[in-house]
Amino acid sequence: MGQSPAKPIPILLASSLKPVKDVRAWQKLGRSLHETNTYSLNIIGFSAKMLQQEAGVNFFSSKSSFHSKWERVISQLHFIRLLIQIRPGILICCTYEYLPVAAIFKNWLNYRLVYDVQENYVANLDLNPTLTSKAKERMTRFIQKSESKKGIDLYLFAEKCYAEEMPEKKPFLVLENKYSGLIKPVKPLRFPLRIGYKFVITGTITPAFGILDAVLWFKSVLEEFPESKLKIIGHLTLTEFGEKLSQVCLNVPEIELSFSEIPVSHGQIIEAMKGADFALLPYQNLPAIKDKMPTKLFEAAALGVPVLITPNEKWENFFRPFSGGFPVDFSNGQEAGIQFSKALFQEYFTAQPDDSIHWNSQKSDFLKAIEDLLS
Repeated sequence: MGQSPAKPIPILLASSLKPVKDVRAWQKLGRSLHETNTYSLNIIGFSAKMLQQEAGVNFFSSKSSFHSKWERVISQLHFIRLLIQIRPGILICCTYEYLPVAAIFKNWLNYRLVYDVQENYVANLDLNPTLTSKAKERMTRFIQKSESKKGIDLYLFAEKCYAEEMPEKKPFLVLENKYSGLIKPVKPLRFPLRIGYKFVITGTITPAFGILDAVLWFKSVLEEFPESKLKIIGHLTLTEFGEKLSQVCLNVPEIELSFSEIPVSHGQIIEAMKGADFALLPYQNLPAIKDKMPTKLFEAAALGVPVLITPNEKWENFFRPFSGGFPVDFSNGQEAGIQFSKALFQEYFTAQPDDSIHWNSQKSDFLKAIEDLLS
């Protein structure tokens, strides 16, 4: 009698707040594991709609109401139920909220625990202007206590700088937020002089990302290029900021606001970028931001869309080899027309971005790390 095929090893990727088909957890980590045909894949994450299943992958909703505190409690109970039901060989937590439960059940269910560190969550508290000092202290204690739970076998760092910012988290593997789709072949790009250009801002809609500065900058650009358009699309994390942004953009039909209080699908983000002449990345050089590599840099490079970005040596060094962008001081609205005119005279994509911008350049390291954990 022949040997029966080995039973796939169950893996659970779990997040309470990230979308169930999150671009990192599902499209990068999840798909990479799924493609090996070695694992049975289970993913739990936020979903406000009925889940569409895929062959060989089980999707579960952690919650359907993004801002419900009650559902956050229910989410923990649902997580426990799935742990017992699935009995994963490896559990990958993509949020610190699940780590306390994951640590408690680890010895009983005998899985290996991986923590995908997508953010420096403590540092990010400084980016939320609505938090009181007491609330910030309380959240800092909760995050630090959650992330210091014993039993984490491997940390995945979404940013290289986390190795210095969080030296206590070992062992670690850096897996940057590189692009996972098809890279567009590019040719040298020069823009003809027109009276209008298309700009886009995508991603998380929050004050620390310099979006208000970019809007005021764009308004100044309109004075010289009156048929220009700006689309702002993404996930709004602070309701008050959305109201302020709407007020600033009032009576400016050239600005299209398309933000939502639940995460916007990555497909919508990519389509918006594809339709733009320039992607605006007006990030402020704050301690919690300046050492990171924005996901949008990888995406714009892969899509052949030039970026206009806040001056930052790390970011400029990234796009310099292929002329993928131009630094702009978005806080200087008075010079907006001059700055943009300089950007228009540049030649972009003088070389094809190399494979290092793609997720596949680090996929094998991830799969090897998972394989080693199970050996």
